[in-house]
Amino acid sequence: MTMKRGVLAMVLVAAFLIALNVGVAANEVITIKAWTVGPDTPAFYRADNLLAAAERLNQILEAAGADLRVEVEADFWTESWDSFRRRIILTAEEGDPELMPDILLSSHMDIPVWAQAGWIAPLDEYIERYWEGTYQDFYPHLWDSVSFNGQIYGVPQDIEVRMVFYRKDHLRALGWSEEEIASLPERVAAKDFLLADLQELAKQMQEAGLVDYGLIHRPTEGPDFFQFVVAYGGEYYDPDSGKLIVDRAALEKTLQFFAANVHEHKITPSGMTTWPWPAVHRAIAEEGSAGINITGGMWNWAEWQRDLGLSEEQLWDTLTWSLIPAGSTEGRPNQLGHPVAYMLSELSSKKDLAFLLITLASDVDLNTRHSLEAAKLAIRRSQTAFAPFAESEFLAAAAELLPEQIFMAAHPASGQYATVLHEAISGVEVGALTPQEGVELIVQRMQQVAGADVLVR
Repeated sequence: MTMKRGVLAMVLVAAFLIALNVGVAANEVITIKAWTVGPDTPAFYRADNLLAAAERLNQILEAAGADLRVEVEADFWTESWDSFRRRIILTAEEGDPELMPDILLSSHMDIPVWAQAGWIAPLDEYIERYWEGTYQDFYPHLWDSVSFNGQIYGVPQDIEVRMVFYRKDHLRALGWSEEEIASLPERVAAKDFLLADLQELAKQMQEAGLVDYGLIHRPTEGPDFFQFVVAYGGEYYDPDSGKLIVDRAALEKTLQFFAANVHEHKITPSGMTTWPWPAVHRAIAEEGSAGINITGGMWNWAEWQRDLGLSEEQLWDTLTWSLIPAGSTEGRPNQLGHPVAYMLSELSSKKDLAFLLITLASDVDLNTRHSLEAAKLAIRRSQTAFAPFAESEFLAAAAELLPEQIFMAAHPASGQYATVLHEAISGVEVGALTPQEGVELIVQRMQQVAGADVLVR
């Protein structure tokens, strides 16, 4: 492994020096600036792996007798996604190359907006340059998530899966055997357990006095809620036309599901969208005061150990998970992935070197240490055979959900779509909107923000 990586690195260095095609002054140090984001703190290797890549590159440059050295100034943002995006947008609008970082790491959802604005550079020629040594090993479906208008604008840095979390201790209390608990994910995948069955299970937990609420979900907006549109057989994006889809029937069924959970079944609090995040985490993972969280994510596994002080053994004993169940036989079980990607600033004068560092930071061992620390999946196929990754029971189990993965739409208005869908869900939960009124709100708002780029069905 070490020899292969060393040979690859030497090839990369040679390719870089040829591509740079400029004279290098004696003892010159080239500084590359990178802005990365968590905001969850276990994801710090998004920045630190770039520092490690610079160390490896400098070792090879020294061995080759080159006077050039590379320094990386990597910033890791732990405030909110919104504040990180505002920072990028304000800096990009300034148009000053001295202020803008060379490397950006952000959500794949930012790519359509930032590419259209001309703030990030297409990467196809760079990826082709290092295809055989590195990028052919990436999972092919990830390239779709970082593409816009037929070009690639990001290098996937990590991927995760979302899942429904269930309290195993409450299932046992209802009389479920260990075999029945173990087979639940398979029943969901086979459509033998639908969203209606999930509602009934949540009611049983609540009626038995095991929980305060049978079913909870994330309080804030996010791409998670599109999973339910797909579960009811709907679509939210047309890749052929590049337009968003407002699927009236699937959206109405989605809003009916969330409304019924509050007003009919009374298994979800009406103020769910006002809950603080720590209360959500404590309810499902620590206290067990909730029976099912329908918008969980694999990264929660690491958060609960760090923030709640729970051991991995405790989590295995009390929690299991599955795909989002289908809402009907026409729908499909699914889970939505949210890749985070490295991007190059269009303003950077050091794109060749910056991309080389991204490539080295994508080494199997470096990305695997990020996967283990932050509870994220592999971006490269060879990672799954790398011993530290292969030995992680949780990562291996979570990866079984990958085949049913969907992504957010590669459209500049996809973020607004997620926002208005969340507003509609909040509206039906508090009783301010009927599901039909919620659909009309979505239609109206999306036609306002995207116009002809919205197909209403």
